[in-house]
Amino acid sequence: MKFAFLALLLLTSLRANGQSTCSLVVRALTSDGRRPEAPITVTESSGRVEEKDQEDSDVRFCDLGILPVTVTVGSDGLCNQVTVHNVPVTLDGSYLLQVTYEPLPCGTEVRPPTPICSLLFRVADADGWLSGARIDLTTPTHDQLTTDEFGRALFTAENGARVSGTVTAPGHKATGFSWSCSVRDLRHEENLQLSR
Repeated sequence: MKFAFLALLLLTSLRANGQSTCSLVVRALTSDGRRPEAPITVTESSGRVEEKDQEDSDVRFCDLGILPVTVTVGSDGLCNQVTVHNVPVTLDGSYLLQVTYEPLPCGTEVRPPTPICSLLFRVADADGWLSGARIDLTTPTHDQLTTDEFGRALFTAENGARVSGTVTAPGHKATGFSWSCSVRDLRHEENLQLSR
């Protein structure tokens, strides 16, 4: 008898709490902490769908059951839609789901950065590395580089650029070079051997 009374009291308490407590609270924020306007959809396991719009405050879903739900932030017409599956809900408390959502209109092309190639010139002669050798570029720019004490000079170019020119050093014959930057060869060493 005592057990039945406690069970009835607990059930009544849960029903009372279920009527006054929202099962789920959803908060969508951008990565910098702003609250974007966004549609938020909750789908119950039965297939029932409820949609609300987030504007200035958290979005509350109060009339849910006790089975996990699926929450979607953003609509099918917006890019970067976020879906969270198996979100727990109960009748005896609110579950706060915080989602990072970056609204982006579809059709806005987001291009990845252009790959950059690093081209290291290594200039030497029969005696070793040539310090102070001059590298005259003719493409893609008309830059001039000078090698360090270990015969090195670094140049960067965009994907698809052809890098060509000549390298000279006092008392040595000029030597030409040509190389093309590609995503398959983003780091390249061009070894140039000068003769007298």
